[in-house]
Amino acid sequence: MTTDEGKDIVARVEALVARLNREYADDPNVTAVGWGLARRGGELKDGVSLIFYVRRKLPSERSVAGAGSRSIPAEIEGFATDVQEMNLRPSQVGQRDETKYDPLRGGPATSNSEKHIAWFNGYGTLGVLARDNADNAPVALSNWHVWADGGAEGDQIIQPGHPTGADHVEAITKVAACGPLLTSLIEWEAPSPLTAGLYGGAAAAAIAAAASDYRDPTRRGQDATAVDPGERTLRETVDMAVQYADLPVPGRPFRTKVKWAYQRETEARVLHHAVEEERVNTQFLLGKMVTVDRAAYQPGDAVRLVAAIWDYQPRPCDAYHVVAHLIPRNRPGGVIRVAMQPTTCPRAVPPFPPRDSEESDPPRETCIDFADRDVGQYPYKGRFDWLSYATADQVPALIQDWFEGHHALVIPAGGIVVEHAPASKVTARVAQFTNEPVTLTAYGPGGQEVGQVTAPAQQATVHELTVAGPGILGARFTGGGGEGLILGYCVETIQEEPLVAEVSESLRSGIAAEHPRLKLGKKRRLEARRCCFTGTCSIPPNEEAGGWDVHLTVQNVNTVPDGTEPEEAAIEIGGHVLSAHTFVEACVAIMLADHVFDVI
Repeated sequence: MTTDEGKDIVARVEALVARLNREYADDPNVTAVGWGLARRGGELKDGVSLIFYVRRKLPSERSVAGAGSRSIPAEIEGFATDVQEMNLRPSQVGQRDETKYDPLRGGPATSNSEKHIAWFNGYGTLGVLARDNADNAPVALSNWHVWADGGAEGDQIIQPGHPTGADHVEAITKVAACGPLLTSLIEWEAPSPLTAGLYGGAAAAAIAAAASDYRDPTRRGQDATAVDPGERTLRETVDMAVQYADLPVPGRPFRTKVKWAYQRETEARVLHHAVEEERVNTQFLLGKMVTVDRAAYQPGDAVRLVAAIWDYQPRPCDAYHVVAHLIPRNRPGGVIRVAMQPTTCPRAVPPFPPRDSEESDPPRETCIDFADRDVGQYPYKGRFDWLSYATADQVPALIQDWFEGHHALVIPAGGIVVEHAPASKVTARVAQFTNEPVTLTAYGPGGQEVGQVTAPAQQATVHELTVAGPGILGARFTGGGGEGLILGYCVETIQEEPLVAEVSESLRSGIAAEHPRLKLGKKRRLEARRCCFTGTCSIPPNEEAGGWDVHLTVQNVNTVPDGTEPEEAAIEIGGHVLSAHTFVEACVAIMLADHVFDVI
């Protein structure tokens, strides 16, 4: 090939790429079109190819049409095509450079020190140092996410990166289950009005789980290094290193591996005591939910909220700080917060239908199908009536009519998670159009697996999947090769008090060590009493139409009376975030809404 022929090919392919980018600009699955070497089986191949970058590769024409996209031909104007999946997410890996540079130079770690929240702030690289052309003042450049995202003019920039409780930042990079990662990899997805509280709650939960609520390292070190009568202690120190076996998400029973060393220096000697142990965050609920009295409101209408929580720790119902956060999706800064007050619990667990009379029994089973849902795309996380959902890989949720015209929820290639109020049994009707069968995994408090069942590999046939067990809070659907369907989902309501949930042996042991007064013995079943709360607020009279999300946060309150012995009082620490806000899967935490309603 001559130089002129090469230039001609480049000119033709660049013009074609420009045209294709215009043609596919409105395609929801195609993110960009470029050109280069094709990739087959992970290997680069010779020859110029048109490269279509897509959010996800789809298995069939049916799936392509369902995603609102169109098929990509094998060849366009003599150029072969190659389809590559590209679903970008922000990430940071590696270790933070703690060196302080004087004089300062480009390249080291730096961050915005304003509005610092525990150990969850971001940081990044200082790009270059320069001089202002107008007055020769020193200036520096960095990426938006390092200094400007959430910041403002006049904020203080520091180097090295923010001292974010450095021990915890370094510990977060060593989450055993996930490999090296920093907090930017945790997909909190929390609306901005919730971010500060949840991040701060996560920091508190991590510290409390590592140091132990029951008896902190300092007191345990003192117990082990008793001094002689008259011997005076000059100083005490505790060094603690923490590794997280799980993501430290508040409201979840994550594990911590802790090494700590206590040192007591007296006027006569130095005494030491060291411990290495695994602990667990015991501050979590067995269930929570919140409902509103209508599906849609007019501006100015009053919203009445009812919430229920299930806690295995024996607290009175006035020992909680419960807040409902009502957040309009089109302007999250317009959040309305409602402090909920204790109320009498109804016999039936909402959001299930009320009884016709006081004498009639609550319904044993409540079901949802998608017959009244329009075919098409929906946000990747949201709520269908009483069922919250989120796609695991953040692709849009789809309702399709592939199976004999019945509307059904599509199970994407990465799976889909659903959550609901506690139930004793869940049943799903599923189907698939590939040879990959659908699997339902039911889970309870803290993501503990309750049971798993897989459908036969038979295609285009309805299969019924059922899992029964105490305290089911939701399920994950996987399989189906991107063409699995959920035609219906049913839950058998919890009728009895207390709610019972089964936990793993390691979690039972951790709870027994932290809370000896519960007297669990060898029981792996936790019992929880329901507490209910109510509150009211008004939609602003000038509110625009749109969807609203409701998130319920629950913290415990320290109710220890004055005069309690310090050893006993130290067991009760208030302010822990008890409410789980995320489903944790494959080192990613996906936040689901507790409820959804519309303003019309």
